[in-house]
Amino acid sequence: QPENELIKLRGKDISMIFQDPMTSLNPTMQIGKQVMEPLMKHKNYSKSEAKKRALEILNLVGLPNAEKRFKAYPHQFSGGQRQRIVIATALACEPKVLIADEPTTALDVTMQAQILDLMKELQQKIDTAIIFITHDLGVVANIADRVAVMYGGQMVETGDVNEIFYDPKHPYTWGLLSSMPDLSTTNDTPLLAIPGSPPDLLHPPQGDAFARRSQYAL
Repeated sequence: QPENELIKLRGKDISMIFQDPMTSLNPTMQIGKQVMEPLMKHKNYSKSEAKKRALEILNLVGLPNAEKRFKAYPHQFSGGQRQRIVIATALACEPKVLIADEPTTALDVTMQAQILDLMKELQQKIDTAIIFITHDLGVVANIADRVAVMYGGQMVETGDVNEIFYDPKHPYTWGLLSSMPDLSTTNDTPLLAIPGSPPDLLHPPQGDAFARRSQYAL
């Protein structure tokens, strides 16, 4: 069965970090058990082996006093600490691919920077490929090697991070980058805006979804 095959992959070869750490964690379950669960499910660890590995990974992601707080519940942690626990759970089995869906959106700017630095460090240590989904171009510039720009559910442009920021090819990418203020922008400088509205994805347009908003479309 396809679903049974997917269950074998989830948390083992492919893991995911969601946007809101509070809703990603089970509020009725101790955080230690939540990190242990994929290890026991996918790697057949005993409880003692899973606990040892869970503590290692919680320390690796920088959770303070991990051993003392192993039996604490999600509501007893700050937002940044909860996201570290979510990252620990996702990386416990050392997946080949980690999908991070807006993992810093719910955090303040200082905590965002810490989590991004942590993810870059862990990516090197665990040798995991990260697919980072975000609308924040500053985050893209900070963390990405290759970038895929999406519009209307389609990839409209791909390239390495320097190509996308300094030599973009698609009109949507031009508009996206041009609409961002920079340090030279003053209060009386009008911001560029992409004309029109996004397409209705219940009735997606044929061909290039951005054509109706592009002055360069034929």
